[in-house]
Amino acid sequence: MRLFKWEVLKILRDWKVRILLVALLLFLATYSTLYQDRTIKLPVEEAREEYHDTQRLFHAIPEAHFETETGQDIYDRLARQQQILGMQRFILSEKEGNTVEGLEEIVSDYVDQGIEMTENQLHFHEVDDFESQTLLLSFIPGEVELENRLKFLNYLKKNDVAIDWNPMSPSLVLYSLINILAGVFIYIVAAVFGADRFSRDQEYNWSITQGIPLTWKSQWRMRSVISWVLIWIAILIGLVVSYIINRASVDTGTLLYPVPLYSGSQLEYISIMEYTMLVVALTMAASYIILKVSTGFSWMFRNTYLTITLVIGMFFVPYIFTIVPPLGSWNPFLYLQILPVLEGEWAEAGRVDVPKLLISLLVLYILVELAFHFIFRLIPTRSGKLERRRK
Repeated sequence: MRLFKWEVLKILRDWKVRILLVALLLFLATYSTLYQDRTIKLPVEEAREEYHDTQRLFHAIPEAHFETETGQDIYDRLARQQQILGMQRFILSEKEGNTVEGLEEIVSDYVDQGIEMTENQLHFHEVDDFESQTLLLSFIPGEVELENRLKFLNYLKKNDVAIDWNPMSPSLVLYSLINILAGVFIYIVAAVFGADRFSRDQEYNWSITQGIPLTWKSQWRMRSVISWVLIWIAILIGLVVSYIINRASVDTGTLLYPVPLYSGSQLEYISIMEYTMLVVALTMAASYIILKVSTGFSWMFRNTYLTITLVIGMFFVPYIFTIVPPLGSWNPFLYLQILPVLEGEWAEAGRVDVPKLLISLLVLYILVELAFHFIFRLIPTRSGKLERRRK
């Protein structure tokens, strides 16, 4: 325990570590402020564009095509769609939730209207006997997108969650920040933190690096754990502060708002709260493995820039499998990236899901342990070579 405390203090006394931790904390804590500067399209504007598209569609389809029984049904559904879009545009502009207080009987409920319109649009994909079906379908989303939208709306209705008119609400900003964190960002952070730990000791504490009094493995594991804990203390504080700051300035949104999650062969919707806990837990596990690799490489190569380059390069390994077949969905290197698994980008490799991601992270951890078990037999000396340790 005394050695552990000594190691913690030694790492914290490094001015570079302190600067990196503060920079990491400040970036995450102020992300919501930076996010507000983005130019985005509000849902009310999208509803307005969709309304005008439906209006143009009426003029584009020949009147003769509406004279059949199927055509009359299409005409009625399109008219209803335009009516719904007009009411939804009004609801979103009032910024009160799924309806407008005092006008519930007139404008009805946003979610119920959305479900009705989406089901009508799915019906348009089935009317093969309508002469202008190709033109009609060019103005509406594809079947998969409509089915996913129906799941989204059903989630809102089932969980009594209001549609969010503001894409910059605290919950949606948190969702964006979590996705950034789980990408190449965590590789960069882990690579920078672990890149020169052993290199510095090789220069300033040479006896320590020779396994006196701690062995290679003990130092490697201890420093990886300490760096990992320090990184995640800064990250978690930054996430909480960012959400609180954004919540203080914007009073819309809820952590129960649905976001997509790919589950094996289909897309599901879970709350932002569940998504955040899931992604943070997976990123914490992945970052520990990355940090162990970075810390180990720093002693092997004693070159900070080479270590950082190699560790960040690991992030791009899964892209190799977009060219070369990954030989099944159990390839652990396919899971070096978390977001493509959750977003379904690796679906072509087979049933890629969260359980396989967890198992793959465990396999990667074991591979790293085994690899450095043999590497630790070679002790770096001042000359920069790897030699078998002398007894």
